[in-house]
Amino acid sequence: MSASKRYQVFISATYPDMQGARQALMLPMIEHGMIPTGLDSAAADGNTLLPVIQKLIETSDYFILVVGGRYGHLSPMGLSEIHREYIFAATKRKPIVAFIHDNPDMLEADQREATRDGQVRRDDFVRLLEEKVPSFRWTTEANLAELAHKVIPNLMREHRTPGWVRADQTGLGGGAEAESLKARISELEKEREESLAQSRPALKTLARGGDQVALDYSCNVYEGGDCKLAMVTTRISWDQAFSCVAPLMLNPASEPVMQKALEDFIVRKALADVQTDFPRAHAVRNVVLAAHSFNQLKIHLRALGLISKAQETDNRGLPLWQLTAHGDNTMSQVMAVKRSVKL
Repeated sequence: MSASKRYQVFISATYPDMQGARQALMLPMIEHGMIPTGLDSAAADGNTLLPVIQKLIETSDYFILVVGGRYGHLSPMGLSEIHREYIFAATKRKPIVAFIHDNPDMLEADQREATRDGQVRRDDFVRLLEEKVPSFRWTTEANLAELAHKVIPNLMREHRTPGWVRADQTGLGGGAEAESLKARISELEKEREESLAQSRPALKTLARGGDQVALDYSCNVYEGGDCKLAMVTTRISWDQAFSCVAPLMLNPASEPVMQKALEDFIVRKALADVQTDFPRAHAVRNVVLAAHSFNQLKIHLRALGLISKAQETDNRGLPLWQLTAHGDNTMSQVMAVKRSVKL
């Protein structure tokens, strides 16, 4: 029996005003082998459901956001629940598509924000989405369904994800065959790493040590009682960046763990970064390192010969990274405390 893959998709939308829009997406998704999922976090205390929602997003292959005329119920931190879900999905580097209503004024009154402040928050969120992710405009539920039929195949083609296969449809001829395939994959990965190591550019041409690298990140800036989403750039040295992640890779470490360590370091200087553009800012929350900045760091540390891809993967099949022998030695030189007493 041939295996038939299915792909879990988290649908983020306000409720109950976008219930019809959710339903309009069902048929296009099912026809393309997608399993829709999602929860209405406003139905209960958002913080109570948040761990469940985050787990659903983390285990999903794709993230689809449907925006109507409402920004949605505000969480204690001043962001709507769908905004928080979007930030979490972006942090986990999920393939994201947004379907945005083109004319909220044509919606019923209970499907629009009742206040000017709510309308501004909704429009600001829409502008953010259109800057950051593929976004498509719709007007009616029938139009949304038609649009999804066109967009979903492109999404799946451009972003290959592991998907799900029923255990009884894997087609494997027993555990021995599966283990043999895993061993062969490990051999090929090792050969690939050795080939890449031999073709790396000369170290003298690459930035390292005290050289600076610019990193982009998003964060929530609190200024005069308002909460704003901002894109900020910080500068740290390559030694500082390496020191953030190196101890984690004494054993193979996942990319989310590495990114979190970098974000924790950036948090300590984020307020000073944002005060350049927001001089009255008094707090910064939810620092999320931009995907392109994280990828730049990862590729550069690999080019320096400090890290390499491990043979094993995490529970989602994503790569793990580990220190090379050169990376272990460099970590000791950079991070070990020098004696203050001269011999």
